Amino acid sequence: MLDEIEIDGTVIPRGAEIAMLFGSANHDPAVFDTPDRLDLTREDNPHISFSAGIHYCIGAPLARIELAASMRALLKRAPTLRLTAPPERRPNFVMRGLKGLSVEIG
Repeated sequence: MLDEIEIDGTVIPRGAEIAMLFGSANHDPAVFDTPDRLDLTREDNPHISFSAGIHYCIGAPLARIELAASMRALLKRAPTLRLTAPPERRPNFVMRGLKGLSVEIG
């Protein structure tokens, strides 16, 4: 860090080391109405999944194409796919993710 900075009343001195918790990314209730809900149709979605600025993921465009293609293929082969139980989340506060996702094809 180049200069001392104050964040929400806490002063972080020049040269201090900090650790960030990525588990809170895209889950800010001040930004998202329902931050813990997966909503693929969410409009005006200012997520930071691929970072931003000079750290923006160079593979982001390819990842978006792959996701769109795989979701289209899945829904074409299994149009009645539905959840059979609530998603099981990993008990981890640093990196969020699912432990399990139970589905069935009706």
